[in-house]
Amino acid sequence: MKILVTGGTGFIGQHLCRRLAAHGHELIVLSRRPRRKARLLPEDARVIDTLDVLTNEEHIDGIVNLAGESLFAGRWTDRRKKALFESRVGVTQALISLVARLERKPAVLVSGSAVGFYGDAENAELTEDSPARKRDFGYLLCDAWEQAARPVSRQGVRLCLIRTGIVLGRDGGMLAKLWPLYRAGLGAMVGEGNQWLSWIHIDDMVAILVRALETPGIEGVFNATAPAPVSQREFHHALARQARRPAFLKIPSVALKLGLGEMSDMLLGGQRVYPRRLEQQGFVFRYPDLETALSHLGS
Repeated sequence: MKILVTGGTGFIGQHLCRRLAAHGHELIVLSRRPRRKARLLPEDARVIDTLDVLTNEEHIDGIVNLAGESLFAGRWTDRRKKALFESRVGVTQALISLVARLERKPAVLVSGSAVGFYGDAENAELTEDSPARKRDFGYLLCDAWEQAARPVSRQGVRLCLIRTGIVLGRDGGMLAKLWPLYRAGLGAMVGEGNQWLSWIHIDDMVAILVRALETPGIEGVFNATAPAPVSQREFHHALARQARRPAFLKIPSVALKLGLGEMSDMLLGGQRVYPRRLEQQGFVFRYPDLETALSHLGS
């Protein structure tokens, strides 16, 4: 298959592109800095800086849409929020326009979203059928991102919407930033630690994306989270145990609110998410619990 990937040079995207190349797929990767980013991708990947270079005759079998600037790269000013929307919704809308003009439509669009769709849901157990519990910024962003992708279904393209949790890996994401702190004995619990954290190992995350891409008949919304969400307190103590360091430090909620403003809502709130549709369809997680995942990633 010839696969178009957006966000292919990000943490998840790099792992995905390596897996797709290993499966024998041909890759086209959209990147704002193609020359600088090409070294992060498989050798034969074609890197482009705009979708406009793809002609109407281009043969694309599938699309994976992972584009989106980091939510934690700066305070959520109005300008920053606009950039976060544009990097997700704008790119998705551009992909839908591309599909509309292609003479031969791709078979599938696998489009990113996040468990932030559910808003800060406190202790509620959430599945793919659950409505948003709070219409905060995370919900507004994810909902707009998903809605931008939905029109592709009217063009006969199979659509999978992947609501991703916190992705754990050695070489990127939240865990890569936390490991050095915990190994130095500086790991700290965030707030009171009661907020839920829905996570997934990078290998399982990539397997879910590949499954959605390669399996005919798979469509709709999927929660890409391990089947065992944990509280922030549990995560903190598990990571401290893995690092063999103390776990007595704490970042007070008030400090986060003062330092991060509205962005602190993502750290002080959370979602207790379960991947019911994946489980019902027989998906088997390699790392179903946090101890197993951290043991693998810390080895």
